[in-house]
Amino acid sequence: MPEYEGLKIVYEVIVLPKDKWAIMIEVIRREDGEVLIARHNPFPRQPFDTKLEALDHVNRYVSQAVKGLEGVTVKPLRRIA
Repeated sequence: MPEYEGLKIVYEVIVLPKDKWAIMIEVIRREDGEVLIARHNPFPRQPFDTKLEALDHVNRYVSQAVKGLEGVTVKPLRRIA
């Protein structure tokens, strides 16, 4: 999961029936604790077969969501493979 300066990205992997997986994501500004993107499932109709598949989609979603935030200057600190 990439890290972004000034943001705290909280995610939770949830097991669903029939061995499927879902993810909940929340983006918080570290400076003042303001929730920039409330806790939600960005893929409500797409359960994943594995945790790794879910996390791969989350990494892509988070990078796009952070780019779309207005008024928040953030840059990637480092990339974690």
